Amino acid sequence: MIYDKFFGFREEPFGVTPDPKFLYMSKKHEDALANLNFGISENRGFVMLTGEVGSGKTTLVRYLLDNLSSDTHTSLIINPMIDPFELLKLINHDFGVTCAGNTQKDHLDALNNFLLESFSKNEKAVLVIDEAQELSLESLEFIRLLSNLETNTKKLLQVILVGQPELKKIVSSEPLKQLDQRIAVRHHLEPLDLNDAIIYVNHRLKIAGGGMVTFPVRGVKLIHKYSHGIPRLINLACDRTLLLAYSDGKMKIDPNIVKNAIRDLGLTAYTAKIGFLNPAIIGAVIFLLMLILTYSNVSHEENYLAKISNLLKGVKAEGEFFINDGIYMVSKEELSEAACLLNLMSIWGEKGLRGDSDINKEIEKKGYSIYRFGNNIDRAIRINIPCSLYTKKGKTSRCAVLRWVVGGDAMLIDPMDGKNILPLKTFKNNVTEVSVFYKNRYNSNNSILLLQRELKARGLYNYPITGKLGPQTKKALMKFQEMEGLAKTGSLDDATAIMLSSLEGMPRLLPE
Repeated sequence: MIYDKFFGFREEPFGVTPDPKFLYMSKKHEDALANLNFGISENRGFVMLTGEVGSGKTTLVRYLLDNLSSDTHTSLIINPMIDPFELLKLINHDFGVTCAGNTQKDHLDALNNFLLESFSKNEKAVLVIDEAQELSLESLEFIRLLSNLETNTKKLLQVILVGQPELKKIVSSEPLKQLDQRIAVRHHLEPLDLNDAIIYVNHRLKIAGGGMVTFPVRGVKLIHKYSHGIPRLINLACDRTLLLAYSDGKMKIDPNIVKNAIRDLGLTAYTAKIGFLNPAIIGAVIFLLMLILTYSNVSHEENYLAKISNLLKGVKAEGEFFINDGIYMVSKEELSEAACLLNLMSIWGEKGLRGDSDINKEIEKKGYSIYRFGNNIDRAIRINIPCSLYTKKGKTSRCAVLRWVVGGDAMLIDPMDGKNILPLKTFKNNVTEVSVFYKNRYNSNNSILLLQRELKARGLYNYPITGKLGPQTKKALMKFQEMEGLAKTGSLDDATAIMLSSLEGMPRLLPE
C-alpha cells in the first residue's frame, strides 16, 4: 500500500484478504472456533458456521485449517458454484486422492477408500465449503450423501458449511430436510461490539508494525457505527482513513479524517451539525484559536478557518474548561488534575457539573473520596475502578484518567489530548502516582454501623450491631482484609473502604 512506508508499516494493516495472521480472537471468534473444533474432534459429521458478509468467517476458517493437527487431511472449497461431479473432483484433488477412472462412481469409490485408509490410521478428513449459500440444491444433497461414508461407529468425513445468514434458510427448506437434521453443530458469528472494534483496530496496527499510529476512540466509534461491527467494513474505513492522513502528510489520526474517510465510502450521516453558538462558546473558541496561533505559528488565513471550523464542532464552554466529545478539556497543564476529577465524576454518572478548578468541595458534597497510593498501576487494575494517573513533565505534574484496561492495552482520557488507546507498557514506568476516585459509603458518622451490617451480611460478624469498633468487629474486619489480599490492619482504612464500597453497577476499569 502506498502509505506503508510513511507510517512505518511492514505490511498492509487493513487488507481485505483473509490472512489468519491478522485474526483478532474476540470472545465471539473464540466461541465460533470452539464450536468448529468441537464438531471436528467429536466426529459430529456436519457443522454449520454462518455470519454476515465480511464478518470474518473465511479468516477464522483458514486459521482453523492452519492450526489443525498434522493427522488431519483438509479440503477447502472456495468456489462452490459447480455441479456435484466437479465438486467431487475438487475434493479429491485437495485430499490428494488419485483416481484411475473418470466417472463419478470412480471418484466416489476413490474418496471412500481414502477415507477408510485414513480412519485405519486414526487420521481425520475435514471438508470445508466456503460461501456454501451458493451451492445448488443438487450439490447440497450430494454433500449429504457424502456423509453416508461412515463406519458402524463414526463418520469418515467431517463437513463444515460456511456461509451467509441465508444458508440457514436454505438448509431448513423442505427439499433439504434430511441435510438439516444432520447438522449437529450450528454457530452464527456475531459482529464486533465497540470494545472489540477498538481492540481490533489496534491489534491490526500492531501486527502490521505501525507502533506510532493510533486511531482516536471517537474515530473508532464512528467507524463502528458505520460498519455495524463488520470487520471487512472496519478495514475499508481504516484503510481510507490512513490514505487520507497520508495524502495530508499527517502522522496523527484525528476524528475529522475518519469522518472524511466515511464520507468517501458513501456515508453522509456523520456530517457535523453546527448550531447557533452562545457567547461563552465563542469566547472559548477565540481563546483556543489564540492558543493555537501562539504555539503553532499559523500564518495562512485558510488554516485559521480550518482551525475555527474544527474547534466549533461540538465544543461547549464550562468555566475554565471546555467540553469536547463529552470530555472536560483544558489548555493549561496546571488545570489537568481538576479536569481529570470532572471526567471521573462524569464517568460515575454525575450531571450538571460546574467547570471549576476548585472542585474538592463538590467531590466531598457528593460523597466521593480520593485514595492516593504511589505508582502501582497493577494495584489499580486489581481495585478495578477508573482512576487518575500522574506523570511528571519538567516542573509540572500532568494528569490523565485511566478509563479501562483490556489485555495489554489501556484507554487514557487526557484533558489536553483527548482519548487515546496505548499499550500499558508504553507509559507504565512514567507514572509517579495513582489516585483512585470512589464513592465512599463509609464517610459518615454511621460508618461502624454500616461496617458491622456489611460484615454480618458476608457471614464474617455474628455479634450485635453496636456502632462501636470493638475486638469482634476488628477481628471480622481483619478476616475480610485477609480475604481481599489487604493489609490486616483491623481499621477502616482507604484500601478497605474501597473494597467494601464496591457495588454492582459502578464503573469498572476492566470491561465486564
